[in-house]
Formats: sequence, structure tokens, C-alpha cells
Amino acid sequence: MHALWSDVGLALWRLLPANPIVVRVVTMGGKRVGHLAMRGGYLAILLGVVLISQLVYSGQGSTLSELAKSASQVFLQVSMLQLALVCLVAPIFAAGAISQEKDAETFNVLLTTPLSNAQIVLGSLAARMFFVVALLVAGLPIFGITMLFGGVTADQILLSFGVAACTAVLFGAVAILVSVMRVGSRGTILWFYLGVAFYLMTGLALGRWDATFVRASIDPATGEGMTWLTLVHPFWALMVALHQVHAPSPAAVADLSWPLPSMLARPHVAYMVLSLLGSGAMVALATCFVRSGVRQGERTPFERLVKRLPFRRAAGNADRRRRPRRVWANPIAWREAVTRANASTSNLSRYSYLLIGILGGAIFVYAYGSGAFGGVAIARRWLIWIALTEIMIVLTMAATAAATAIARERDDGTMELLLSTPLTSRYIIWGKLRGLVSFAAPLMAVPVATVLAVGFYDWIRGASPPIVLLGLAVALPVLLTVYTALVCVVGLHVSLKIRRSLQAVLVAVGVLMILAFGLGSCAFAVLNINDGTAALLMPFTFIASLVYLLDPAEFQPALASVSPRAVPPAILIPFWAGTMLAAVVYGGIVLLMSRSMVTKFDMIVRKQSE
Repeated sequence: MHALWSDVGLALWRLLPANPIVVRVVTMGGKRVGHLAMRGGYLAILLGVVLISQLVYSGQGSTLSELAKSASQVFLQVSMLQLALVCLVAPIFAAGAISQEKDAETFNVLLTTPLSNAQIVLGSLAARMFFVVALLVAGLPIFGITMLFGGVTADQILLSFGVAACTAVLFGAVAILVSVMRVGSRGTILWFYLGVAFYLMTGLALGRWDATFVRASIDPATGEGMTWLTLVHPFWALMVALHQVHAPSPAAVADLSWPLPSMLARPHVAYMVLSLLGSGAMVALATCFVRSGVRQGERTPFERLVKRLPFRRAAGNADRRRRPRRVWANPIAWREAVTRANASTSNLSRYSYLLIGILGGAIFVYAYGSGAFGGVAIARRWLIWIALTEIMIVLTMAATAAATAIARERDDGTMELLLSTPLTSRYIIWGKLRGLVSFAAPLMAVPVATVLAVGFYDWIRGASPPIVLLGLAVALPVLLTVYTALVCVVGLHVSLKIRRSLQAVLVAVGVLMILAFGLGSCAFAVLNINDGTAALLMPFTFIASLVYLLDPAEFQPALASVSPRAVPPAILIPFWAGTMLAAVVYGGIVLLMSRSMVTKFDMIVRKQSE
């Protein structure tokens, strides 16, 4: 019996703590300057948000109760930011664990070692999650700053870290499963990011719908309650853990079947348990697919069955003909925007987004016109979440596409072919930038069309208050075009500097999150400024500017009852002036960064090819 337990302990020891993959990645990763820079950047973001938020909220009062209240608001914002960063970083680290081995053609070598499937999957997941947990632990002292003025307890900090850690493990396990079942890291990262963004934003929107509320948790005075999605959504679980949303009491849900009473009474704990159980199931499933993709040249049974169908045989025997494509004056721009050279421009991802976006916009306009929302405030809230979800998905796709635009050429070995053509560096850089913006333009047209359709509908029927102020909404195409161009040029710059596609995507999407949350946090600093100055500065703040454009009353309550045909000039003129100024400033940044890349392109490419 003692020998049996000794063998079991040795197997468990080799499965995770002494796993060679964990030892190799952790030992080598700790010596890399890039990981040190990432931890420093992560801490700088958290510390910057804490300081800015504390300065903004501390100016609202100097009593102890007011300071405690401001500290709790700062803690809420930093906790949300930490969870968002975890949702960003964990999939990238985990998705690249196995896909990067496949890209480097070392995965088959890994399969020849004595490591089992479980050791490969668990070692890859644990090694990558080590860096995510290290980031969380490094930020613990910053969270301790929020306890100085009271209003924040140690239990809330531990629960915040617990939700973030469990979310990281869950997303990491799903990313490992996807990377095992797919070949190639670019497609894995793109599709997984789209799925994560859609899941998080859709869950946040549905959680505000009263039809998803737990009946026992609804407050009769306000009509608000806790959504059922709290059990499976990290942000709603975090808000319950931080007492922003109140869970029902155990007595109120005692009539439900087991285990719902205990889960609904402490939904944040239930979310962490379900996340860990789901992670275990994903890891167990991933172990079944580790060696399934080794024989990549052979057809699967499903592919052989489809090949035998009559119409497939007829199509295979017929001559394949198609009309010649008309290439643009700049072939690089055409290649980026039209062809499948870029993993992010696949027809499936583009057309799926367009179909879902157009269908969702049409359903929203019809529901709003038929009065299904029951009020303008609820309809406006839905419109904001729909538009922000679509815009963030497109910006993420643009950042991912731009980050792989040049790094992909090096990974695929086509950079030498590209340089052997008569195309100059200016042709290549400007062509890729134009192609990326052209790729994102029809995708950005979906939220623009939805917002303008609702705005024109209110303008025609003279609704007061309107769901959208048309005088502000027509600035949306200008702002989105500028934001998209800025994200694309930043991604291109990262793609030129960083050799690997995986690291380039990580940095590009990280910069996007910094721009979105960092500039969004700065918007709170202009809340106490007069209306004209706030309207002038809002177009510079990315996500906050979009919220201001769709719901200016959130920042300036005096606009809640204005007519859609008569926007106050004191707001309209500064906002449009700020929009044009933001277009000039961000356009200048795009121009300067593009010229810098053109100047340094040949030197950087030669240096990286050595």
C-alpha cells in the first residue's frame, strides 16, 4: 500500500510541479527582459489608474466618510481594469503555448519525448498561467493603497484576486483546447479574441435586461436585481463580490432545487468553483486532441465522406474558372484588404460579423420602433452596449491584423520575395496601412448604420427625449475612422519592431487596451469642467467619447430633455471642434509614425534577417 501511494505521489509530482515544460518555460521566461517590461507596464497601468482616480474622487470631499467612499470607487475601477487585463493577457499566453510550438515546427519533436498528453497540456497551461499569476501578485501592493482611507476590506481584495485568477485559468484552459484542435497561432488568437470579446460584452448587456434577473433579488424600489449570468460571467461575479450588485438572501431562494440556493446566495464563489471545474473539463478534453493533428496530410473520416458526395465529385471533375480580379493601383493595399493573405481577413470572420451585426441592428431598430423596450433610457442602454461591443470587436480585429501584417511575412518566409519586387518601403507601409483601414471600414459601417438609423428615426418623428442626438451622432464615422487608422498604424509599428506574430499581437492589443481604458479614465477628470470644455475634450478619449456621443446626459444631465432637432450650440459647436481637432492630432500621429516606419523599414528588416 505504501508503494502504491508512493507511485501515485511520484506520478502527480511529474505531472505538474516537476513537469519539464513548466521548469523550462518558467526558468527561461524569468530571465527575459520582455517579461520584466510587461510586469513593469502592467504595474504602471494599475498605479496610473489608482493615482488619477484618487485625485479625481478625492476632490469631491475631505471628510473621512467621503474619503472612504472615494477609495471604494477607486478600488472598483482598478479591480475592473485588472480583470479586463487578465481577460486580455491570459488567452494570448495560453493560446501560444502549443500553437507556437506548431509554428516553429517543434511540436512533433515534443511528441517524441516520453511526456504524456496530460503532461504536455498541463505543463503548457501551468507554465503560461505562472506569468499571469505573477502579474496579479505583483499588483497586490497597489491594491493595498486603496485601504489607506477605509471603505475597502481585505476580503474584497482577496475576492477580487480570486475572481481574476479563476478567470485566467478558465480562459487559459479554453485557449489551450482551441490551440490543440487548431493549427497556427494567428487564427487561434483571432477567433478566440473575438469569442472572448463577444462573450464579455454580450454578457454585460444581457445582465442589465430585467428578464435575466433572479426574481428573488429584484429590489421593488429600483427594479434592479442580480442576473443569472453572475454564475458564469466574471464581471458580474466581481460586482457581486464588491457589493455593487446585491445577491438574494439564502431564505429568499430556499425554495429552489439544490444546489441553486447556495449558488445564488454566494454567486461569486459559485463562479470561481464553476470556472475551476470547467477548466478541468477543458484540460481533460484537450488531452484527447494532442496527437490527433499529427497526420495533417491525411483526410479525416468526415472529409472522406464529403468527398464521396455526388455534387462534390462533379465539382472536382469540372474545370475551375473564375473571373480575373482587378488589383488596385497599390497591390499591397489590395492584398491586405481583399485577399486571404491576412489571417484576420478570412471571409468567414468578416461575413459572420457583418451578418450578425446587420441582423442585430435591424432587430434593435424594429424593437425600438414597436416600443418593446418600454422606455428611452433602457433602449439607449442597449444601443450603447451593442455599438460598443461591435466597435471593440472591430478595433481588436484591426489591431490583430495590423500586428501580424509584417510579422506574418517573416514567419511565412515571404518577406524576401516581397523585397525582391520593385516595390519601395513607402509603397509597402502605406499599402498595408490603407489595406488595413479598407478592411475595417465596412465592419465599422455596421455600428454607424445602426446609430444613424435610430437617430434619423427619432428626428423624423420628433421624439423628445430622443435616444440619440443626431447632431452629435453624425460625428461617429469621423471618430471611428481616425481611431481605426491610429490602431492600425500602432499595430504596424509593433509588427515591424517585433519579430514574432504572437508577441506582436500581445503588444498591439495591450496598447489598444491602454488607449481605451487610459484615455477613458481621463474622461472622469473633465466631469467638473464646464460643458463646452468637456465637449471639446471628449473626442480625444476613445470609448468615453463614444458613450458621450450616444448618451451625453450621462455626463451632462441638462441634455436629457433636449429636442433631437435642436442640439444646444454650446455643446454642438465645441464637440464638432473637438472632433476635427482630434482628427488632426491623431491623423498627424498616423502620418508621423508612417513616415518613421518608411525611413527605418530597410534597416530594421536587414537587421532582423541576420
